[in-house]
Amino acid sequence: MKLQKMLPVIGGVLVAGLLAAALLPLLWLPGDHSAGQTENQRLIGATYMTMNNPFYQELDARLQSAVEARGDRLLTRDAVMDQDRQNEEIADLLDRGVSAILLNPVDWEKVGDGLRLAADAGVPVIVIDAPVKDDSLVTSTILSDNYQAGVQCAEHLLSVRDSANILLLEHITARSGADRIRGFVDTIQGHEGFAVVGSGSSDGQIENAMPVMEQLLAEHPEADVVMALNDPSALGALAAIEGAGLSDRFLVYGVDGSPEGKVLVADGLMTATSAQMLGEMAETAVEQAYLALDGGTPEKEIVLPVTLLTKDNVAQYGTSGWQ
Repeated sequence: MKLQKMLPVIGGVLVAGLLAAALLPLLWLPGDHSAGQTENQRLIGATYMTMNNPFYQELDARLQSAVEARGDRLLTRDAVMDQDRQNEEIADLLDRGVSAILLNPVDWEKVGDGLRLAADAGVPVIVIDAPVKDDSLVTSTILSDNYQAGVQCAEHLLSVRDSANILLLEHITARSGADRIRGFVDTIQGHEGFAVVGSGSSDGQIENAMPVMEQLLAEHPEADVVMALNDPSALGALAAIEGAGLSDRFLVYGVDGSPEGKVLVADGLMTATSAQMLGEMAETAVEQAYLALDGGTPEKEIVLPVTLLTKDNVAQYGTSGWQ
């Protein structure tokens, strides 16, 4: 099935419609979702690298639900891919008296300035989805097995192709994205006929991935596979591939297991996505935060498994929601 025929499913028509439709749910407005609730509750802060990504929108919704189920409030902040801003958000959340901070870092190294503020204030920080360089400054880190996600995609590629000219869509300042690409590259290394011919940074954003992929296709006309660090980047790549008339020869890999990604996998437009267990990630992060607040001993690091979804098995997981 052509990508254009799939666009009504994900909200658009034609290649430009894919980009526009994917961007519509990303118009997230920052604010405190629980601001109308009664006072005298513990405040839990949350700040994400971006809310311009359905994964973090859904993660925030589940964190909010888990916090409110415990009678408390979640204050959410969007760093819009700016680490200086995120460090300021951490300072603001501390000024507002949060008891704990749930953190998805923009830059795994530069976030240290914000982490030191929280450590000095004695406020536990639970890192979610992407690690920080100095984990001595955080209470607990909850991650997917990001390296294995890349391995899974590469192993699938090796099983279905005898050779490949591969493009990479990366996000080097986010360790989670870097680990996914590293797992992929490490796995294909040494296999004759499989070569990375080009790479570009999408920062995990669909609106960045499409023009970057268009440029890569122009520079590397021999390319026939793309490994994207996440599903939004894969969707941007798909739009560029379809626009170039290359859908029939390309394999497209992503990571997340997003509803949009699963629909595209089911219809054969996307080759595979390595699914994160978003629900388990959210609940685990909140559990560790409350362990810290209530005098328990949180686990320093929890790594959650990932599952490769292909056309052969995606129906078992459904396409209407996150895992």
